[in-house]
Amino acid sequence: MEDTRKGFLTPEQEQMIDGLIELSGWYEAFDGLAIRLADNKGLEQLKKKISPEVLPTIYEVIDQIMDSISSIHADGE
Repeated sequence: MEDTRKGFLTPEQEQMIDGLIELSGWYEAFDGLAIRLADNKGLEQLKKKISPEVLPTIYEVIDQIMDSISSIHADGE
């Protein structure tokens, strides 16, 4: 499976976080963009400083956290 991450989150995870954050007015229109920029630009820079051997473990942890958040959110609806 090809890794589509830029930063630490997959595009699907970025969308999920965007769906969980509910802001009002213009803020809601730009929160998805802010999430993508923070992950794709900011966290991508951090990734460059981490050993490539450690990245798969970090991805696993993030995936588990995102799966848990998704489950909790689905149960709470």
